[in-house]
Amino acid sequence: MRRPHFLSMLLPGCIMISQLAFGRIFYVNKHHVSSSDQNTGSLDMPWLTIGHAVSVASAGDTVYVLPGTYYESISFLHAGNSAEGPIILSGYSGEKPVIDGMGVEDSNDGILIDRSWITLRNLEVRHWGGNGIWITDAAFIEISDCVVHHVTYGIGVADGAHDFTFNRVEVHHFDLYGFDVTSSEPNVCYNVEWNDCISHDGRDPQQNVDGFALGHGNQHGFVFNRCTTYNVFDGFDISSRESLLNRCKATHCWNGCYKLWQDDVRLVNCVGCEAGIAVVELDWDGDPGVTYLTNCTFYGGDVFTIWIENKADTLEMINCILAGGENIGLAFEQMGTGAYRGDYNLFQNNNMNRFIAVGYTDEFTYESLDTGAWSAYCGQDHQSVAVTSSAAIFSGLDPFDGHLLPSSPAIDHGWPASAPPVDHEGNPRPSGSGVDIGAYEFQQITDIGAEPVQGSRSLNPKTESIFPNPFNGSTTIPYRLEGPGFVSISIYDCRARRIRTLVREVREAGDHEIVWDGCDDHGRSVTSGVYYILMKTDRKTVSVKCTVIQ
Repeated sequence: MRRPHFLSMLLPGCIMISQLAFGRIFYVNKHHVSSSDQNTGSLDMPWLTIGHAVSVASAGDTVYVLPGTYYESISFLHAGNSAEGPIILSGYSGEKPVIDGMGVEDSNDGILIDRSWITLRNLEVRHWGGNGIWITDAAFIEISDCVVHHVTYGIGVADGAHDFTFNRVEVHHFDLYGFDVTSSEPNVCYNVEWNDCISHDGRDPQQNVDGFALGHGNQHGFVFNRCTTYNVFDGFDISSRESLLNRCKATHCWNGCYKLWQDDVRLVNCVGCEAGIAVVELDWDGDPGVTYLTNCTFYGGDVFTIWIENKADTLEMINCILAGGENIGLAFEQMGTGAYRGDYNLFQNNNMNRFIAVGYTDEFTYESLDTGAWSAYCGQDHQSVAVTSSAAIFSGLDPFDGHLLPSSPAIDHGWPASAPPVDHEGNPRPSGSGVDIGAYEFQQITDIGAEPVQGSRSLNPKTESIFPNPFNGSTTIPYRLEGPGFVSISIYDCRARRIRTLVREVREAGDHEIVWDGCDDHGRSVTSGVYYILMKTDRKTVSVKCTVIQ
């Protein structure tokens, strides 16, 4: 029996960071007429430089930086602690001051953190020849709502740094990596969490540019929640054991979307599409490991959809979709499938003769899967199904959408015992009579005004009529929440494809309204027709029909 999973105990220290914050408050404002590092650091007598502020600040202090571009490298002199709280460096009032490396000669790194209990919030870091942010030999670090861009390296972590978290951090236009965690024995990194982070657009297609990279060795305890990467060489390069990727997405990767090396790596509700080589790659690191894929959707590998490099590595794959592969769907590099465990999967491949290949010798066609020859060969996938066309599975292929058609064979055909309680978008699972295969649970859309759709449980939220309806241009959507909580409002077309998310946040109780401008998530005007406004809280889901006239 395997040991209890580490995730139940992950990052207790990072929870404390958000609970602690007291001490002195200082201000930096280079544009203030009286700003000087000789001042007191008050709002009326602010400091001139951030560097001076972080040399003074100690445990429990907060430094607010007012808008402006600050051409200086930042290095903390003191550390926070568990009793008094972290040192917080933050943009003022939600603004993002810029820490710019243009013309700075004393350092190649924008922000260096080699002290523990440091928090960064609402900062923009750009134009550095080294790392935008470099963390080394530190613990209990929080970085939230920051942007790092146009740098050689995005955010690097090394030398035993541990127990830190990234929240809503975006890194883009970098040369070698967006996020990287690498260390060597005995100073390994561990217990790190990324929430809603984005890494995209490597600047050099000739380089091995990673979106999220975890180095080799004994590193462990990493969690990625709802993270996204695209336009890089490898999306998620995971070389750490005991790591979870939950509701993540990697698209348009020049090499691979998910490159997995270590033991106990779990992908749940993940999406990968459009990879130059493999959507998922199980690389051999010299030691046998287990990779778990649960309710994932993988599409469009130019060479492989899933590639298993060594037969000693175990792949456990349940409720997953493998589709759109141009060459081989599921590839076993070596002869032997004894380490493979899979069932309730949906297979499709554009090369009809190579749905699955073992050692490039035993190859299985659509007919092999459909007639049970593959199951007889490997002893797995007895409840899995195969189809000939991706168009029979997904609501949109150009660009790839991932949502299911109402007639998709993936609907209600998954194994409930392994399925997570929500899908890639946070929708409850199941939403129908059974669990769906893949990352997206099909959402039942009903033409019933304010009546609950399947799975709702209470009288929250209440909706009113939108106005105008039909509309040309924009319409206002009023709604009422009987209690505070998380609410999401999304627009779906008549084929149940989500085209726009309007609200996805915590709101207070009371009356609210949101305007839909008739555009999709990419800013393109939708065509004339019937659409559904889906409103969800943790207690109820309702839908309202509207008509667009262009």
